[in-house]
Amino acid sequence: MSQSPVEQRPRRGVIHDIGYRPFTGRRGSTGAIAWSLYLTSLKNVFGIGRTGKAKVVPILVFTVLMVPALVLAGIIVQLDRMSLSEQADLFGPLSSYYGFPYWMQLPITVFVATQAPVLFARDLRYRSIVLYFARPLSRGMYVLMRLAALATAIYVLILTPLAIWYGVALTSSLDSGQHTKNFFTAVAGVFLLSLILTTVSCLISALTTRAGLAVAAVIVVLMISSGVVTAVLGVAYAGGNREVTLVAAAFSPFTAVAELVGGISGQPMPIEPLVRPGTAGTIAYAGICLAWIIVPALALVARLRKAVQL
Repeated sequence: MSQSPVEQRPRRGVIHDIGYRPFTGRRGSTGAIAWSLYLTSLKNVFGIGRTGKAKVVPILVFTVLMVPALVLAGIIVQLDRMSLSEQADLFGPLSSYYGFPYWMQLPITVFVATQAPVLFARDLRYRSIVLYFARPLSRGMYVLMRLAALATAIYVLILTPLAIWYGVALTSSLDSGQHTKNFFTAVAGVFLLSLILTTVSCLISALTTRAGLAVAAVIVVLMISSGVVTAVLGVAYAGGNREVTLVAAAFSPFTAVAELVGGISGQPMPIEPLVRPGTAGTIAYAGICLAWIIVPALALVARLRKAVQL
């Protein structure tokens, strides 16, 4: 008697035994897989588990960032020996915590440019990206964990010198309340800056796929945009054009976040040509900073979707 068409249809989802030893351990959940990817990515960014050459840039950048923070901390220690007028002159610059990542944007950019390709460029170039999605891990979760790892690394890298600077300031004769306000405002600004630098650099790395080219592209995009914006700010400031200054600052992550931090906290701006925005301008810059994060992140997810379908 012949079988019915339903019985003749091959079964789907069957794992055939071809002689390999079966996996008998406990299978990780989607959350466990995502957490493992995050930790692995974070270690890779700092060079842990990689060759000795991969550890050079993280260590070098961290050292470069620590030097000015320690110098500023040393100046704060010497304030007790200064007159009150000298302390007043130094108080403003020494309490402008967000000025630190702005002036140190070159080493920060180098760190971001060298580590973003580690997370995205190689996976896309060698097509190992499809292996991640063989597990119960969505494209969105993969992107989120990779971005979170790099953002965490940038945040820790910048925040550590700031925390040392702030800790020393609390032991000095300066106004600790003002220092605390400016420090925690800068903490929020550094967090926002870390997210922006992460999404922009990872998108560029995913588009180029070649590590060397990605490093150069990230540096060019971030530093050229900052240089052009700084030049425009200088010309606009010399001409007394406040509107142009506020608009131009939106085209660089460093100046955009500086405008937002300055508008919220009222602390001194990193450079004189930057104009502190009013209430409406601060709200506008909050939206601009969110756009710097959301647009590259969505473009990155779309890039991975296209790469997986190839």
